[in-house]
Amino acid sequence: MAKFKKITPLLIARRVTQLGVGTLLFNSYFKVFESKQIYDGPLKQGCVPGLNCHACPTALMGCPIGMMQYFAANHRFPFYLIGFLAIIGLLSGRFTCGWLCPWGLLQDVMRFFRSIRVKIPKLLNYGKYATLLVLVLIIPYITHQHWFSKLCPMGGLIAGIPWVVWNPTDPVFETSVVDPESIGSFFWIKMAILGAFLGLFLFIKRPFCRTICPLGAIYAFFNRVSLVSFKVKASCNECGKCSDLCPMDLDVQTELNSENCIKCFDCTQCKHVEYEWNWPWQNKRNH
Repeated sequence: MAKFKKITPLLIARRVTQLGVGTLLFNSYFKVFESKQIYDGPLKQGCVPGLNCHACPTALMGCPIGMMQYFAANHRFPFYLIGFLAIIGLLSGRFTCGWLCPWGLLQDVMRFFRSIRVKIPKLLNYGKYATLLVLVLIIPYITHQHWFSKLCPMGGLIAGIPWVVWNPTDPVFETSVVDPESIGSFFWIKMAILGAFLGLFLFIKRPFCRTICPLGAIYAFFNRVSLVSFKVKASCNECGKCSDLCPMDLDVQTELNSENCIKCFDCTQCKHVEYEWNWPWQNKRNH
């Protein structure tokens, strides 16, 4: 079985969108290095389709999970946000997870020990739904606090660490942006969570996406009905190459298009797997 992904134009395109769009374009407010303040213009009223952190120094838009916590904490229903995520989900399922999410990119590139295959119990796949329900909705609703953001390792990496290390002087208040005395236990808990996941990324295929990510849980609801799907051809000889290539460690024979499929197209490097479009009128015509 193949142990490394073949460098194909499709894989290059995915890395370009992950890095160029999901990471750099959505975090391109470089004026922060002059202003010493995060962007608070009209774009911040919207959110990116993937997981991001609105507190990242260069973030241009909000994080959908951060916004969902905001609405839950304020006992308001996020009509726009739900509609936005539903449209993305119906169009492409978890395609965003495979093609735009910078946190997914980090997990993809950090898995250095590819010869060591550590399996995650399938029961843990339901953890992302528990995270969405408990940390993003219920606890913020009760406590009026954004608990997922307090613990999010991605937020710690792209927002917490940069602000603490840089810690410029705020030009308005003429004080340090981060008061050293304010760096308390929650910051170090977040750093411990970040360190634990970075260690897991070395050995396990996308453990955060599969077990924790609440945004992935939302898109997973739409995965089987989205326009983009895949199928295994009848000519399949069960060589296992497609499953070995899958960044989500799926058994492609039985789990293709399941809630953990991120529509990355890596499995199509095997000639026995192909993608297809689920056009509504096509389905009616075929039936």
